[in-house]
Amino acid sequence: MSVSKVECKVMVRGKGEMMVDLYKHLAPVTVSALLRSLPMSARVTIYPRAMVCILTGLKTGVEKQRLDYAKGEVAFLAASGSLCFFTGAAKSQSPLNPVGSVSANAALLEKLTPGDVMEIVQVREIEAGVQT
Repeated sequence: MSVSKVECKVMVRGKGEMMVDLYKHLAPVTVSALLRSLPMSARVTIYPRAMVCILTGLKTGVEKQRLDYAKGEVAFLAASGSLCFFTGAAKSQSPLNPVGSVSANAALLEKLTPGDVMEIVQVREIEAGVQT
């Protein structure tokens, strides 16, 4: 287990699951805030051929921002508090804080439709619940 890498499971009822790795070294303040807010669930917003986003309600500043993202990367848009999952290579008009990447089943993002509810939990929390 890495000190920087945190595994999370993303679930969408009736559509499937995917795994996402969040990396603290990419944006330490942002990733820590995201982890404190887990588990979270929200409706998805879809930007065709670019990304799928959910509103997190988090307020955090800019941190190690960039504009260019590749398919499977995950970033946080501080201006709106949105967590964004890139479905293709994209150049954003607003800089985003990079926070991680999809590690398994990125194809789930292509199956989503507006209004689907995405739930994100930390894998460690799932394992702790199973042992109880």
